[in-house]
Amino acid sequence: MRVITDSIGRPRRLLRPAAATALVLALGGCQFFGSEAAKPAPKPTVSTARFTMTPLDGSATVAPESVVTVGSGGGVLSAVTLAAADGTAVPGKLSPGGASWHSSGPLKYGTKYTVQATAVDGHGLTATGTSSFTTATPETLVSVAKVIPEKGATVGVGMPVSVEFDQKIEDPAVRAAVEKRLVVATSTPVEGAWSWIDAKTVRFRPKTFWPADTKVSVSGDLYALPMGKGVYGGSGTATDFTVGSAVVATVDSAAHQMTVTRNGEVLKTVPVTTGKPGFTTRAGTKVILGKEEHVLMDGTTVGISEGSSESYRLDVYWAARVTWSGEYLHAAPWSVGSQGRANVSHGCVGMSTDNARWFFGVVGVGDVVNVVNTGSSKSMERIGNGYGEWNVPWEEWLQGSASGAVTTGAPAAG
Repeated sequence: MRVITDSIGRPRRLLRPAAATALVLALGGCQFFGSEAAKPAPKPTVSTARFTMTPLDGSATVAPESVVTVGSGGGVLSAVTLAAADGTAVPGKLSPGGASWHSSGPLKYGTKYTVQATAVDGHGLTATGTSSFTTATPETLVSVAKVIPEKGATVGVGMPVSVEFDQKIEDPAVRAAVEKRLVVATSTPVEGAWSWIDAKTVRFRPKTFWPADTKVSVSGDLYALPMGKGVYGGSGTATDFTVGSAVVATVDSAAHQMTVTRNGEVLKTVPVTTGKPGFTTRAGTKVILGKEEHVLMDGTTVGISEGSSESYRLDVYWAARVTWSGEYLHAAPWSVGSQGRANVSHGCVGMSTDNARWFFGVVGVGDVVNVVNTGSSKSMERIGNGYGEWNVPWEEWLQGSASGAVTTGAPAAG
């Protein structure tokens, strides 16, 4: 009998015919059952996309500052709308890939909103979802009552921006939020800061005077700003103005002279008289508040008794005001003999009629008046009697700010 060996010389058994036949049948059976192809699952007829929406459907008294969100599970968002009952739409943004959407604009107070969303699942089937909610109505609104400078004004380099509210704002966190909503933009960047001068008024000034010929815009949308205890921001503000040339008048009380410069160039030096002892002119930096061709000056309005040796009642011309309490730079023809020689006024800066008329034509609101060498401790009030902010050191000014110093950016185009 012939022995068949394997590749390394070991004997290898031959299959008997019956065993071989069984193996063939077994193999054939495997091939038969394996030829049955799996049937594909039937295509769904209903989309598998599902929605999650915040606020929940039917919610009431929703905070107006809330962000509305829509998410889609099992699908991709293809469209989302958020609109008030009157049809006013609120803008929003889809996330990359369309997994979620969120609102990017404020909600109105006391308003019903409806969210409508559409999503597409992996089979191309579309699902829609709808949700409605109502926002809360504030108990109190805090709005901007007044902004200075007025829109379109041209002012001097010393003019601060003043925003007055119709309600008190005392919480430091709310003040910081308000300051961040009040945006100052300038054609020439400046470092500046808001600072609260009282509970209703916040002012912005640069670290140093405004650069000459600067365009300034101020915007502040307080809407939907929560202020605590049901109080919200109301109407905001928007204004723009121009800073003109840098006009600065320096009054030297000891020398009895006033030198006026524009953009650093001396325009004129004129003889003046300032406050006599007991009525010393305030020393320090002041800002022109307004101009009056004629003003009736009455000593009783500044505490001088009628009929006393110091009383007066005069028609005064070409007057530039620097304090609310009644300090002016004006024509004083009755004291021409003392101008340039002695200080004889009750606190104002007096000059001849011709020089006062010239000065009146040169200066404007916001221009700077520096009074030096008075020999007295009487100084310009830093807050409350005009714009005395420039007498406040910068670091101290920042202490009145809830958000700190900023560097202004450029105004928006158009």
